[in-house]
Amino acid sequence: MPSRRALLGTLGVGTTTALAGCSRLRSRDDRVDLTVFNQTDDSFAVEFEFFGDGAAEGAARAYSSTLDVAPDGEATREAVVEARRYLVRYRAYEDDSRLTDGGHVHFIPSGDGTESVAFDLREPGELARR
Repeated sequence: MPSRRALLGTLGVGTTTALAGCSRLRSRDDRVDLTVFNQTDDSFAVEFEFFGDGAAEGAARAYSSTLDVAPDGEATREAVVEARRYLVRYRAYEDDSRLTDGGHVHFIPSGDGTESVAFDLREPGELARR
């Protein structure tokens, strides 16, 4: 028969592992995915910046990255920021050099656990939010 200490240790490890899995799944649901669908025959680099609340631009910047999107392809970054309100700035560069579009959108989470920001890249290199 196992000792009381061994039994409690086994239960503790099992419970900790189960709870860790739950919090990992929950934290993934509380994050925002970013996707660009390229509907053109050219490759693009699309720069993104997510800004939350903050006193200054540097303090408010929550995420910054570039997605390289092949012709007729798509690029996705998963779980880039926590699910909350953001101002999302973007700039699209054809062949990673010529600026074709720039602007911003406002992101407000839906709260349904499927948070994402998606864009279509259309001729002549303009982004449209899905």
